[in-house]
Amino acid sequence: MEPKFQTSFIPKKPIGSPQGSGISVIHSTNVFSIVATAVFIVTILTSGGLFFYKNLLTNQIKEANKNIITAREAFEPEKIKELVDVNNRIVSAKRLLENHTVVSKVLSLMENLTIKKLRFTEFTYTNKANNPTINVSGEVQTYNALAEQQDIFLKNESIKEPTFSNFNLGDSGYILVSFSAKVDPNFVSYKKTVESLPLN
Repeated sequence: MEPKFQTSFIPKKPIGSPQGSGISVIHSTNVFSIVATAVFIVTILTSGGLFFYKNLLTNQIKEANKNIITAREAFEPEKIKELVDVNNRIVSAKRLLENHTVVSKVLSLMENLTIKKLRFTEFTYTNKANNPTINVSGEVQTYNALAEQQDIFLKNESIKEPTFSNFNLGDSGYILVSFSAKVDPNFVSYKKTVESLPLN
């Protein structure tokens, strides 16, 4: 009898451990690749955010420029310049008005207050720092007339600190005298004079 040989090489039982037939696969992870991927993603997101933020700021700047131009046109720069020029002229006129004096009022006052026995030969009017003063040289017939004249000046509110001095006897027999006084600034003020005029 011939011997029998097994011609099949396929095992009838699965090859492996008798404990189980599952195959275990080992996966290896690289920490550096994970970190690099995360950094790349964050960089892409940040770049995108900055790009959109830049566009947003650019649009806001353009809108603000439009608003400024619109507001400037609404204010009418030419009209404002014209109003500023008018205001400057008004301020200059007001300053001139406040500093301007009416000297003719002083002459009229002296004419009305001077007695007939007193004659002025020299008359000087000065106004420094809004402090008007008068200095007069004259001749008076008698000392009684001089006393009367001084009394008149003392009673007048527009004449301040009237003083007679330098008494001398002239060749013609008249008494030579010098007179000085301060004048009330409101009395010679052109502004006060205009304001006191009656309205029609």
